[in-house]
Amino acid sequence: MTDYDSFAKAYSAENESNLFNAYYERPEMLRLVGDVSGRRILDAGCGSGPLTAALRDSGALVTGFDASAAMVDLARQRLGGDADLHEADLGAPLPFADAEFDDVDYLMDGQTVWLTFWHRPLHAMTNAFAAAGFRIAVLSEPPPAANTPPELLPPTLGEGQSFLCFLFFVLEAV
Repeated sequence: MTDYDSFAKAYSAENESNLFNAYYERPEMLRLVGDVSGRRILDAGCGSGPLTAALRDSGALVTGFDASAAMVDLARQRLGGDADLHEADLGAPLPFADAEFDDVDYLMDGQTVWLTFWHRPLHAMTNAFAAAGFRIAVLSEPPPAANTPPELLPPTLGEGQSFLCFLFFVLEAV
């Protein structure tokens, strides 16, 4: 059982319409990934499946996994019983063959929850990418999506401005 199992429904509900996921992270992930028609994509940490659904709706062949059984159950409810979903931990060997996928994407409705975030300095991330045999093809720090409801935005954010919330890396094997 993971921390997310205890608040999966609340997290999923919040994720559908909050600033960080619905109007920032998910739109940028979809923009960066581009045309996914026919591509085999692994959604690592798929949660309740909103990105998995969007990728599948765009023509991708998507496999999703999450460490939280409750999140996988919610994703299965969203995507249907035939969806390729797994309970797996990113910190352990995954049940997939090498080169099985073309791409990998990685992302409380009134309930108080505790989340743990592992912040790393930029140099630590880029050094790890290089050590694993990747190069950075794109580094993105986008503004929120154009259709973001104004009440969700920080009051000091000017039109078209970004705020550091996520850094998005597109990596290529070297």
